[in-house]
Amino acid sequence: MPPKLVIIATSGRALAQSAVKRRRQVVVLDAFADRDTRAATEVVRVAADEGIALDAERLLTALAVQAQESAPDIVIGSGLEHAPELASCIAAHGRVYANQPATIAALKDPELAAALLRATGWDVPVTQRDPPRDRPGWLEKQAGATGGAHVRRARNAPAGAQVYFQREVRGQLMSVTFLADGERAWLLGFNRLRTAPHGEAAFRYGGAVGNIAVAAPLRARTQSCLDRLVRVTGLRGLAGVDFVLAGCKPIAIEINPRPTATFELYDDDVPEGLVHWHLLSFERPVPELAERLGRERAACRALGIVYADEPVPIPTDPDFPDWCRDLPCGKTTIAAGAPVLSVFADSATAQEAERELNARTGAVRELLASWVGTAQRAVA
Repeated sequence: MPPKLVIIATSGRALAQSAVKRRRQVVVLDAFADRDTRAATEVVRVAADEGIALDAERLLTALAVQAQESAPDIVIGSGLEHAPELASCIAAHGRVYANQPATIAALKDPELAAALLRATGWDVPVTQRDPPRDRPGWLEKQAGATGGAHVRRARNAPAGAQVYFQREVRGQLMSVTFLADGERAWLLGFNRLRTAPHGEAAFRYGGAVGNIAVAAPLRARTQSCLDRLVRVTGLRGLAGVDFVLAGCKPIAIEINPRPTATFELYDDDVPEGLVHWHLLSFERPVPELAERLGRERAACRALGIVYADEPVPIPTDPDFPDWCRDLPCGKTTIAAGAPVLSVFADSATAQEAERELNARTGAVRELLASWVGTAQRAVA
């Protein structure tokens, strides 16, 4: 029987649902402890008191409890990119299936990452720490941040210590999801990224439409660049590269050297789940994955994040449609600007899946508005 698997992520639900396809004992340490995560496996909430983040002290305390009887296997998802040194503390408790802290630090360093991408064949926008003299046409980003809410159009205000600047590229915002095994990249699919603008956060992550068909030259070039990136960095596991498709040219803007949210769009394509292959890729090359990925896919999938426009009171026993995930627990209030849940759709084509996603997102917004209205009437 394999060791217990501990998943550490801001939101561990998707990784947990993938992992339980093969693992009997899975524990999630995350910031939400959503209803559907609890339904899938054991969860310990280790959220920071403010914002949507993991608290390092609570995380290490909970991990020590999980490691009391025997050392677990550990998978790290999103939420620790800004603190690669924390991975060393995590590694003291079990076998970590994540890229080396030095590799993550290099790939999340804006200037180093840009140099690595260029060296492996990608086109990359000008990226720098120093504020540009003329800021129009530049984006201001936070090193190590995730979710897109940190991306702003550059202003004349003083920049913080972790801020960097990148030339804005006009085009279709996309990503490629892949699994690396230290020798090559196994391409899972191309995604069209959705944004959910909020105030100055014009690029806040709003979801993705998966399995986007791309021209053969783009696919071949991306595969070549990813293979070189993997060989140069030794990258392993589920990962992704965000890029802007400007005409026919992919211009890379960020590397995510850990499981991305878009991996879930492809998880049902392999019966054993992609977390199984993520773990295996840290042990050895996985050429047999090609056979799994070569099969005809039954559907295109899309996911969307629904954020709260105003505080949303969740009823005691909320009745969510079965195509909703990341379900908040009852008798809680979701703060304005925070994510409420995720909506999923699938269809024969990416276009049809996105249309269905838009319709379902609209239905969820109506449901949330009804709860807000009921709460307002109750206090009137």
